[in-house]
Amino acid sequence: MAENTSSISDTNDQHPRPPRITYRDLLSQFKADVYGKEVQSAATYSYMWMADQMGHVCVGILVNQITTFGARLLWPYLGWHRFAEGAGLVAAIAIVASWEASTFFSSKRSATGLFPLGRKLLRDNAIIATSYMALGAVVGFGFHVGIPWSDIAFIILCTIAAIWLAPGWLRQKMIWQKAALPYLSRLAEFEPTIGQDAAKALQKLLDGGAPPKVKPAQVIVGGPVGSGRTQLAAGIGTEFAFKNVKMRYISIQSLLEFASAARPPDFPDDSGPVNVNYWPWSESQVIIIDDVGPLIAPQRDHHGDILDHFRGILNAELKSVAPVLARCHTVWVIGDLCGPDNTMLAGDVLDQFAVAVSDYTKGEQKPLVIELRAKPAPEVAGADAARPEAAARYISTARSGDDANAEVSKAIGSGTNLQRLVG
Repeated sequence: MAENTSSISDTNDQHPRPPRITYRDLLSQFKADVYGKEVQSAATYSYMWMADQMGHVCVGILVNQITTFGARLLWPYLGWHRFAEGAGLVAAIAIVASWEASTFFSSKRSATGLFPLGRKLLRDNAIIATSYMALGAVVGFGFHVGIPWSDIAFIILCTIAAIWLAPGWLRQKMIWQKAALPYLSRLAEFEPTIGQDAAKALQKLLDGGAPPKVKPAQVIVGGPVGSGRTQLAAGIGTEFAFKNVKMRYISIQSLLEFASAARPPDFPDDSGPVNVNYWPWSESQVIIIDDVGPLIAPQRDHHGDILDHFRGILNAELKSVAPVLARCHTVWVIGDLCGPDNTMLAGDVLDQFAVAVSDYTKGEQKPLVIELRAKPAPEVAGADAARPEAAARYISTARSGDDANAEVSKAIGSGTNLQRLVG
């Protein structure tokens, strides 16, 4: 595992740092993406975006070729032959704009409605795609009209325009890819295993921003296998990244490694692929910690000790990084290795895990628990099936220690199917 270190040198730097990507960073990423080969390094989202825009330019050229050819066939019958190229350009731009408008409205229709669609970003994305295709149409127009130096002049002008449009979008893609998220996931398209109350509570957190602008908060995501825990976590990370927030996704196993070698204010890290260079987790405003469940799974046959085991991990193995995690939003993704019908980390048990996290980070806000439900089986997922809902609750952190352990042991020892306690 490659390591780098991040130092927090003085009092003014004791808060998470928002992302800052300079033009020098953009040029460095451009060189890494364009000069490198995908067989030698990881494909980046910034490279994919640039490749998409080059594809849009080519689409614009192709559409212009077709529309100009059609205009030349039609125009002699109307006696306006000299305007054929101009008509082909206008028609090409109209066609690509209509296409992007169609994709925009299609995305609007596919959203679940539990979370805001993010229409502005989606609209701006459609506009930028249309702009690059229009640039391609202009290049094609230049080829047709035979303007002196057209091949060179139009390509240079369109290249300048393309570069001028790119920085804002490349910054967005870089902020996302530096988060080390497993994939891009928009909450507006999230599988409906989360209910209205949970969606509203989570959206309120997202709209509030991230530290140091607001007080740190702790979010606990639980649910059975297949309920979409990691997808939700990736969605939370994506939404924060698209709001210009520095966030980092790590597994608890990696966090344990970093904590074991931490020498505050120096914190080891995995910087990821050389052409990505993840944000240092110790400087992030939001940290998503996944795979907590499998870490405590060996304790599943000793249910009375499960909370003690988790608290031991927090207060011993992760003690050295507690001040860092206390300064930022943290999202803890908890699950177990049991089936959907007998998951033990649910209801009051999951609440007490949230209490443990809040005690560990000395949270000033009540932790938010989002408990996902299992997806409905295919045979009952028709029109008459009840919509699966999730429970979301802010819980009091007044109970901890022995009282919390006793309550967890009582709940588990009773043999009750804790999934029925939800809602």
